[in-house]
Amino acid sequence: MDRRRWLKNSVLLAALPLWVIARKVQAATWFASAFEAKQTAQVLAALKAAAVPVASDLSIDAPQKAENGAVVQIELSSTQAAGKLRSLRLLADANPTPLIASFELGKQVLPRLVTRVKLAQSGEVIALAEQGNGQFTQQRRQVIVLEDGCASSEREEPFASSMKMRARMLESSPLGNHVTELKIIIVHPMRTGRSKNEDGQLMPAHFMQLMQVVMNGQVIVDAQTGTAISRNPYFTFYIQDAKVGDVITVNWQDNRGFEGHGQVTVTI
Repeated sequence: MDRRRWLKNSVLLAALPLWVIARKVQAATWFASAFEAKQTAQVLAALKAAAVPVASDLSIDAPQKAENGAVVQIELSSTQAAGKLRSLRLLADANPTPLIASFELGKQVLPRLVTRVKLAQSGEVIALAEQGNGQFTQQRRQVIVLEDGCASSEREEPFASSMKMRARMLESSPLGNHVTELKIIIVHPMRTGRSKNEDGQLMPAHFMQLMQVVMNGQVIVDAQTGTAISRNPYFTFYIQDAKVGDVITVNWQDNRGFEGHGQVTVTI
């Protein structure tokens, strides 16, 4: 399938309301040169991010020590207001391919997100923020990894995927008033291409590449992911000024052309 049409087709398959179907939303082509780069410097060059300063408003919440590198929860956040940052990207300097994920954020989305990642070895986790003017800033945090999370053994099972979503308006939050917390879990193996099956044979890469979050027909998160998002991808986003009853749709596609879609309504 032409990846530029994946989101449109999946929305049609989901038989969503007419106001979603009528909007022609097309996802960007997966940024292969950045996600397949072997060094952080090559990723930054692909992104045209040179001489990136450290920003005090940007932070990374991650464990100091990760016993299992296959599942490491990380939160990226900025104190800037919603709409001020164009994107947040997450890298792991010691991974075989450093770029983990890229999130373009709509004006209603706070620059704060949570996900779970694979870390191959001890090294720096890097948050890269793109400002509205195209300038980049960064923050780094050292994480000690005791067990390689990118090349473990796995059972080979038939592919089947599903999605769970929850969109809940927070009654009181340090993030401010009228903030909705969106949680997404997608059942997917997220194989790196470096893991082995029970017979010791390498298993081909199979991972989610593209994801869009759409609210009331408007794209609010446009994400691209690489092999280092953990098995069964988990994401939390924070949306400002959503209303009870607003409809949020999530659509994704992986490197083999499989796709999925889900829908949830904002509740209290």
